[in-house]
Amino acid sequence: SSGINAEYGQAVAEHRQSEQSLRGRKIKTESALETWIAKYDADMGERQEEFEQIDTVYKIEKQQLEDLETRFQVLEEEYTRIMEERRIAAEQKAEEERRLRLLTKAAVVIQAHWRSFATRKKLKQKKKGKKGKKENKGSDS
Repeated sequence: SSGINAEYGQAVAEHRQSEQSLRGRKIKTESALETWIAKYDADMGERQEEFEQIDTVYKIEKQQLEDLETRFQVLEEEYTRIMEERRIAAEQKAEEERRLRLLTKAAVVIQAHWRSFATRKKLKQKKKGKKGKKENKGSDS
């Protein structure tokens, strides 16, 4: 029985030593785990702050973009209107120039016909005048 007690005592001692060793490993593991959790929390806190800063900047820039797009839309509409007015004015000017060329050409043709008519009329009068003088000269003698 004393052999059994000795074996039992030795087994109990071995188990206590094994238990202490295992408890020590457990404590180290828990400590390491808590360290990693704390590090993770710190990193996530920093990242959350960074995210919030970036998000704030993003929201400000997004609002500025919307404001600029609104202003650009107004300016683009005004530009389109101005360009349309210029196009219409250019078309009107071209039409007016075409009309003026047409009127000038018509005036030149009318003037040429009038001069021709006036010249023919003078020539007729001169011929009549010569014929009339010849006839007058003949009747005087």
